Amino acid sequence: MPLSRIVAAVDGTRAGFEAARQAGRLVQPGGTVRIIAVADPYFAAMNTWAGQRLVSPEEVVTSKGEYLAKERLLERAAQAVEDGRKQLPDGVVVEGEVIEGVTHDVLIQASRDARVLALGSHGGGRMTGLVLASTATDMLRHAACSVLVARPPFDEDDFPRSIAVAVDGSEPALYALEVARQIDAQCAHRPEFRVVAAGRVAKGAVAPGPVGDVPIEPLRGRAHEAIAKVGEGVDLLVMGARGLKGAKALGSVSERVAHKAASSVLVVRPHT
Repeated sequence: MPLSRIVAAVDGTRAGFEAARQAGRLVQPGGTVRIIAVADPYFAAMNTWAGQRLVSPEEVVTSKGEYLAKERLLERAAQAVEDGRKQLPDGVVVEGEVIEGVTHDVLIQASRDARVLALGSHGGGRMTGLVLASTATDMLRHAACSVLVARPPFDEDDFPRSIAVAVDGSEPALYALEVARQIDAQCAHRPEFRVVAAGRVAKGAVAPGPVGDVPIEPLRGRAHEAIAKVGEGVDLLVMGARGLKGAKALGSVSERVAHKAASSVLVVRPHT
């Protein structure tokens, strides 16, 4: 099933913990959330974790700073995993671990054993990732599974309050629609469910929704801008990772939407 196993990457920040929290909300009943913190050598070398120093200037003078930085990094990464666990609701099967290695390599490997990789987004429309600003973009391009870019919802206790699915008639978009319907079906409440499409849409077109057919809302303007704007009014945008070639392709805009949208964005890869 598409949401049976979600990997949530935490980095000691609120954004990372939001990714873990949303993973706990989206995983299917009986599914597993694996929380990982990457102890990347970059952090020790730069003497930073979650925007804070690992070793003070005084400690560098009085001790071997590089060894102390690595020790502190492992400690704080372990604490981030434990704090991430606290974000998940009761009843969710949880795994957690600290993994030493380069962030890109660790996350790519983790994505091979997951249905969804959840990452936090720092700030509206600007993803800073776990080490560099390119981390989330890197995962959107290269992860072996679907990717969730998590942003704070309107109501933490009611996520997702509303879901919008972007379609273009392609098989990946239809698969994304099925995943969105699954998310809706497993919610204790009934989220608002919308289906949108950029470009020309046949008048009166509908898509299968959670309860009966849902009218497809045509969007005007450039695809990524129009779809991202929908995110201003919903908690979760769902779209396929690859769509049709040419101007109508969603695959060419999913990365831009993930950057620009104010909502969380789930970019779905088929057969994951």
